[in-house]
Amino acid sequence: MEFTNPKLVINGISTEMNEMILRRHFSAYGEVKHVVVYAKKSIAFVTFVDPSKAQISLQQQHIILGRKVKVRPAKPKVEIGKRKIFVGGLPRSITDEEFKGYFEKFGSIVDAVVIHDKETKRSRGFGFVTYEAEESANLVLRTNFHLLYNKRVEVKKVTPRKEMVPTGFGPAIQIVTAEIVYKPEQQRKADMKRFVNLLS
Repeated sequence: MEFTNPKLVINGISTEMNEMILRRHFSAYGEVKHVVVYAKKSIAFVTFVDPSKAQISLQQQHIILGRKVKVRPAKPKVEIGKRKIFVGGLPRSITDEEFKGYFEKFGSIVDAVVIHDKETKRSRGFGFVTYEAEESANLVLRTNFHLLYNKRVEVKKVTPRKEMVPTGFGPAIQIVTAEIVYKPEQQRKADMKRFVNLLS
């Protein structure tokens, strides 16, 4: 069966990782089209021009910056919504690490991020979690509310709408809007409205 997926997910990267280092490493297997690095979250994405080169790299062990990393095929974009959840009503003081720490008990996490205000750097009261498996997301969604650091938060499934494409001029992030019925306090509602407008 022909391998058709040119995109790979790299987990366990060093916090010192950057696009140039990762591109140089994987270029040994074939021409690399895109590289996106989230060093603070220990995850990166590499897209080859030729899917067969991605397959070759999957058959190898990879040690980059002295760390053995896990390389696997990226999930097709259409599947992301099945594995991604929205979390609303978060404590303002919560960190990305605390946020991830709670939700990773339901399964392996690809990404967990608290949305912060660009100016104040404070939490805007909501975030997103993407799991490796749809079953993990479904486990979280068995109940609409979770108690997170003595605060009741609401969880909902995310519906993919659009995506930012890496340009090569800086880090790009995957943007997924959500169909959310959740209605928090007035300020948080305004924050969420502005966030959605940015994606429209």
